[in-house]
Amino acid sequence: MAEKKKKSKTDVSARAENKGKGQNCSLCGNKIDVVLAVSATGKRKMKRLCCGN
Repeated sequence: MAEKKKKSKTDVSARAENKGKGQNCSLCGNKIDVVLAVSATGKRKMKRLCCGN
């Protein structure tokens, strides 16, 4: 019988493509910038910036 090549359980190329694609704004369609904001008390929070928000 012919041997079939086993496929990985996780498709690494598809994951890399999705990660590199990033997110687009639902209002304007531009890429969303993700920044780390630190409050005065020292709490860190990831913020998604686009359209002046």
